[in-house]
Amino acid sequence: MENIVANTTKVSQDTPRLLNDDFIITPAVTEPFQTGRSASRLLFDFSVMASLFNPVLLKLPILDFGAGSGWVSEFCARMGFQVVSFDTHGDLKNCLENRVQADQRLDKELLSFAHGDGHSMPFSNNVFGHLLCYDTLHHMYDYPKVFMEFYRVLKEGGRAIFVEPGAHHSTSPDTIAFVEAQKKHDPSWIERDVVLEEINQIVCDAGFIDGITIVPMPHPSNLQTFSLQDWTSFRQGDRQQHLRVIDTLGDINYYNRIIFYIDKPSNSAHASPSKNYNWLMKIKKIFAH
Repeated sequence: MENIVANTTKVSQDTPRLLNDDFIITPAVTEPFQTGRSASRLLFDFSVMASLFNPVLLKLPILDFGAGSGWVSEFCARMGFQVVSFDTHGDLKNCLENRVQADQRLDKELLSFAHGDGHSMPFSNNVFGHLLCYDTLHHMYDYPKVFMEFYRVLKEGGRAIFVEPGAHHSTSPDTIAFVEAQKKHDPSWIERDVVLEEINQIVCDAGFIDGITIVPMPHPSNLQTFSLQDWTSFRQGDRQQHLRVIDTLGDINYYNRIIFYIDKPSNSAHASPSKNYNWLMKIKKIFAH
């Protein structure tokens, strides 16, 4: 099958199908679900990303930016979408082929990959309908340059969807400890904050004139719960219960974990402020006092 996207490599057509037992402890297949990360969060966040797909664009290839072991690419292929895995590391071929080998239901025709630097990707202009960025943006050195690349490779009307840590990421004790350990193996490793106001200005400057659209979601590892009495009070308009929900939602979707998307304008697009961005900023202003 000929590649849809130039400068990518198809997963080998000769990849043998092996028994699942051969892959039970293979990190390239089980990652990231057996590396200490919360499976509930990964599945929840991916389902939100998938719900944000623009149906009009799904016949175009999807770019899995910072694909890592290829788990997002695998999920997209399982949904029947053409996907290109992209990362700096040179083991993408093995990662994807191991996933194909582990499950005969996975269509290798839907998978291809490319290596390179996210600041200067090896793709033509106006190629992808969607770009998925799961926990990758905060590793980039130059946000403006990266968003200019996103703008370049997306089709007109194309959508980039992000799941990223928030404004306190780089200063959290867990992140500091992780960076110290990681730099022993990779001195260039970085963990940056993703601050919504900064990102919104950068994406506008890059040409995404509507700015970011935030998708406020509860954190699956820290879900709010209610007794029936409290839930009834909430439904009946209890102000304290409402503030509890709004405060938690506003904090999580600013400091801890953020989900947002940007759309590349089509020829008929006109600039307009992001309603979701303005809504969340109002919440943060309320609770800053």
